[in-house]
Amino acid sequence: MIKDFVQGAVKGAAGWVGNLIAGPKGAAVGVSIADSLMSKKAGSGEFQIIDTSITPPSLGSSMMGFSSPKRSGSSSMMKGGAKTVDADTLTAEWNYRLKRYLVDMRYFNRKS
Repeated sequence: MIKDFVQGAVKGAAGWVGNLIAGPKGAAVGVSIADSLMSKKAGSGEFQIIDTSITPPSLGSSMMGFSSPKRSGSSSMMKGGAKTVDADTLTAEWNYRLKRYLVDMRYFNRKS
């Protein structure tokens, strides 16, 4: 009911715009384009859902090794990787870098 009203309005508007642009031939083209967009036509076959499933990658033991947290930087796959440290060591490193930054800023910003 509302669908028919909207389809008629769209087709009429498309015909009117086509008539303004190219006359009666433009109106016919506009109506045919609106009709093709607004109408549902049967396809050549039955509707089928497309299978988009993928196979997950194989994460066998040769690809993914396990290392304990204390030895995370020493595995063969992670040479030079990050070492695991405790909170106190991390805080001390942060404080050292912050103090070094502040000393450098004071040294370079001193006006003499």
